[in-house]
Amino acid sequence: MNYIKYLVIWLLIVVTFSTYVFGQDDETRRGTGLPMSIGENVPRGNRMNVSGQIRTETREKLEHPPVVTVIVSIAGAAIDKAIANDKGYYLIRNVPRENGTIIVEVDGNEVVRQPLIASPMGNPRFDFTISRPQLPGQGKPGVVRVDSMYDRTPQNKALFQQMIAAQRANDSRRALEVLNQLLANDPKDYVSWTEAGTIYFKGGSLDDAEACYFKALSLKKDYFAALLNLGKLYLGRKSFDNAALVLANAAKVDPDSADAHHYLGESYLQIRKGNAAQFHYNEAIRLAPEAKAEVHLRLASLYDAAKMKDKAVTEYKKFLLRRPDYPQRKQLESYISDNPSK
Repeated sequence: MNYIKYLVIWLLIVVTFSTYVFGQDDETRRGTGLPMSIGENVPRGNRMNVSGQIRTETREKLEHPPVVTVIVSIAGAAIDKAIANDKGYYLIRNVPRENGTIIVEVDGNEVVRQPLIASPMGNPRFDFTISRPQLPGQGKPGVVRVDSMYDRTPQNKALFQQMIAAQRANDSRRALEVLNQLLANDPKDYVSWTEAGTIYFKGGSLDDAEACYFKALSLKKDYFAALLNLGKLYLGRKSFDNAALVLANAAKVDPDSADAHHYLGESYLQIRKGNAAQFHYNEAIRLAPEAKAEVHLRLASLYDAAKMKDKAVTEYKKFLLRRPDYPQRKQLESYISDNPSK
């Protein structure tokens, strides 16, 4: 009798857990509209699905909804990505069940970076809310970035919107086809050259991406988006001297860009210019303290390597204030307790 009693309790636990997890999968399936099996990859296996919803908060209605891309990165390499649909839902299938990073980009600009801690089972879900100050190209209230504007003919305006629609549908081939038509009509459209470069970049065609960014910059040498993305490309190639040169120009063009300072700091760190890296890391944090909270960890590692334990402790404390639920919180607290302020 006791055996039957325990068996019934065990079955109830399994059913309850399954209903909870499968229900979350079903919400994502309905939100994305994708043919995803309920409970897919939940019970076991070395792969998982990563899903969630991105919400944007703006005071005014945007003329064109932004293209929101979610990327899973493991060991510094992009594993896969997905473009959120019009409701903000995204789904990335068959991600290795390993620790990594979730990166959210809006119109090609990084706005959120969060650690991905793999669980032994289940599909992790990450929801984000992006506030107005984090949306790229918004600038200060009442100010319109001139370099984000390009005067197109009605025909080319329609093609540009078709390209955006293709990107939203995660159809890179169609987006490039439309951009080729647009650029055949107007080869001086530096914004479209940059868009083509970014599509190639995300698809791993780095030589083509570099060529498109060069073309955009030959038409407008201070076009921020082309400078920033070319700098990121060089970082990915570990061409750190070139990255520092390009990103320094990006930071001059838009000194209020947290991304430009963040990546410039990373470039300087890689070429062993620690003081310059420290300055630009701090600028990134000052400009976007929430979105760039993880930069505190980079500063802490820089200070730790320089045997400046007290400064490393300060950065870890600042980070934990922003990320109180950080999965490795106990490790950071252990470092803090082992290195008390003198």
